[in-house]
Amino acid sequence: MSQQDLNECRLTGTVDRIRPVSTKTGAAMCEILLKVRQDKFRVTGLGNVADHLLSACGPGDRLSVTGSLSASNWKNETSGEWRNSFTVQCWAAEIHGDKISYKRKNAPAQNCTRQPNKRRNEIPTATPGDFF
Repeated sequence: MSQQDLNECRLTGTVDRIRPVSTKTGAAMCEILLKVRQDKFRVTGLGNVADHLLSACGPGDRLSVTGSLSASNWKNETSGEWRNSFTVQCWAAEIHGDKISYKRKNAPAQNCTRQPNKRRNEIPTATPGDFF
């Protein structure tokens, strides 16, 4: 029996901020800053998950999210320091108190192969006015 790589995490915390994000395709997307104890995590939701979270969730609400964790690094233009950030791409969410659960229509395949990033050498940089 072989083991598969699995990237899945679950966080439960309090919504600190939530905002809609405009995409080039017009697809629904939201960014949430989720406070879990003393830490804050960036959570993104897409499609129907984003629609439901934007309509039913607000600051101060208790929220559980399940998704995949991704890491990125970027250079702070003012200080010149390299920074790291982590984001959870949410495919399921539950708002506590209302007992409302939402799941992405097409959950990601657990055994899919990842395509290499063609722009791996480009390091993303933060711009003034970024959300975080």
